Amino acid sequence: MATIAGTLADTTLSVRDLLDEVGDARVKWVEVFRDHLVLHPTQRSEGAAIAEQLGITVATDYPATRPGFTMWTGCWRGIDMYVYGDLRGSARPVRAWPT
Repeated sequence: MATIAGTLADTTLSVRDLLDEVGDARVKWVEVFRDHLVLHPTQRSEGAAIAEQLGITVATDYPATRPGFTMWTGCWRGIDMYVYGDLRGSARPVRAWPT
């Protein structure tokens, strides 16, 4: 991912643009870091749609967590973005540790 290196203040200013584009009501919270943003949707079921709206296309599934989730990653306006979403269909079962 290509990140435009900047200050924490620069990244923070991008949050307003992000909320304007996605819609404030669709966002529960945004984690702000110097070089990336992490978006948590109000409804995790909207994560894939929000990622698509932002042009974020790479998805990694985490089925072993409870509940499972998909993390969408990509670059939005020169900033690395991560968007949480519902777990996409997983064909492989999650193996439990022996007890």
